[in-house]
Amino acid sequence: MGEAKKRGTPEERAAQARARVESLRPAQLVGGNCKTAFSQFEAIPAPGLQGIDAVFGGQCPNCGNDVIVFKGEPNAVAEAMIAYERMMGEGTRLGYQAADGTHVPFEPGGPGTPEGSVH
Repeated sequence: MGEAKKRGTPEERAAQARARVESLRPAQLVGGNCKTAFSQFEAIPAPGLQGIDAVFGGQCPNCGNDVIVFKGEPNAVAEAMIAYERMMGEGTRLGYQAADGTHVPFEPGGPGTPEGSVH
């Protein structure tokens, strides 16, 4: 029997994948521009991004900026973050969300290491 069949039906595997992503969902996102915390945001499908376990995003209700969070291995998160910055252009403000939910501006080579949740 194949590995996939051992893990259940396609529907069961899809439900397991959704539960795994939901378990990584942060309680809130924090806008890097105005530092407003908000809890209305969505999981963003990101199939095939090696080292990325989940992506979440939403729009800050205060300033209207888009906020995206990558969760996964630190190096993969940093690479995804840099690729996102290049794609979005010079107005993008990178940072990471600390364990306490606050936004910390990202400075390449600066102190602190993003712990798997960069936006």
